[in-house]
Amino acid sequence: MKETIDTARLLLRPLKESDFEDYCEYAMDLNVMQYIMPVSNRKDAHEVFMNHFGDWTGEEGRWMGAAVVLKSEQKLIGDIGFRYRDKRHGHIEIGYKFNRDYHGQGYGTEAVRELLRIIVRDWPCHKIIAYCEPRNIASWKLMEHFGMTREAYFKEHFKFEDRWQDEVAYGCLVRNLKNL
Repeated sequence: MKETIDTARLLLRPLKESDFEDYCEYAMDLNVMQYIMPVSNRKDAHEVFMNHFGDWTGEEGRWMGAAVVLKSEQKLIGDIGFRYRDKRHGHIEIGYKFNRDYHGQGYGTEAVRELLRIIVRDWPCHKIIAYCEPRNIASWKLMEHFGMTREAYFKEHFKFEDRWQDEVAYGCLVRNLKNL
């Protein structure tokens, strides 16, 4: 993300190296990451963090990430992003994660709303998709808030550390997005 988006309570902007300490608070939190990916140490967290940097020109498969900063504290509280999952068919995948100290306060809704507005405004696409572990209720409820519906349930779809986890796929045609 090149621009800074100012919402009622948040700033969405490119990540900065100075965000790394705040990023570690949630990216290394087992409660936050339990359904996303294992992050065991600062070196691994830094590698993931650095993948969100650089100009994004819409290449398929590469994530474009943005910092979610709480204006009242000037603190990174999460990150959001998207990528072309299938450019030919106009499928854009979205993703997000937030510091658990800020869960349940509507920040995810506020940030994802702006992310979806940017996608619809700037990136040609036909469908928005997202994936999550089915026990991650807050994640799929956020998807449903914007009109996404569960399209698939994959049993033991990916290996997470030493166990297999299920995954659900959500999708919505861009023309059917709501609450933007």
